[in-house]
Amino acid sequence: MRTALPQRAPIFIGCEGQSEVGYAGWLRDMVRDRNLPFHLKLEDLGLGAGDPLSRIELAINRVKRIEKNRIAFRGRYIFLDTDQLAEDSAREQRAKRLAADNAFIIIWQDPTHEAFLMRHFVGKETHLPPTKQAADSALSRVWPDYRKPCTATQIGRHIGLGGAIRVAANLPEFDRLLRSIGLIVDQAR
Repeated sequence: MRTALPQRAPIFIGCEGQSEVGYAGWLRDMVRDRNLPFHLKLEDLGLGAGDPLSRIELAINRVKRIEKNRIAFRGRYIFLDTDQLAEDSAREQRAKRLAADNAFIIIWQDPTHEAFLMRHFVGKETHLPPTKQAADSALSRVWPDYRKPCTATQIGRHIGLGGAIRVAANLPEFDRLLRSIGLIVDQAR
């Protein structure tokens, strides 16, 4: 008699580009290694979309297409850089409203993915470089051999779950993602 495999709750993670896909793949690997009951569906939103609004629109269309044939996602997250925010504040507000209206939680990487990565290192948790160049420079000091884009394996060699938890302590949307996939669990007192 065959034992039925437990159903894994699907979580959608939209990724601004290949760097975020590598990072989300690392999260997926940790979920699998711990045999947590979640399936992370990663989507690269870098092709065919330019700014946050167009990436959110693309993510919404992909979720609708996927959910048409499967069960609904238990969570919807999207990694976006703040340096990609349009100069047009109306477009920025429209992007945020559209994400909220469609149950997407935006994990803003301020200003870039490289700054987000840097904050995983001890003592850098709250460092906010003002520009992409400053973020790249700061990351190179703590991760000298970093090359874009990193694979999940490369991320795992340099960053541990402790680093992700450090970032989550200062980024509520990321904390929510880690909790929703079981990588942060509240301890009973």
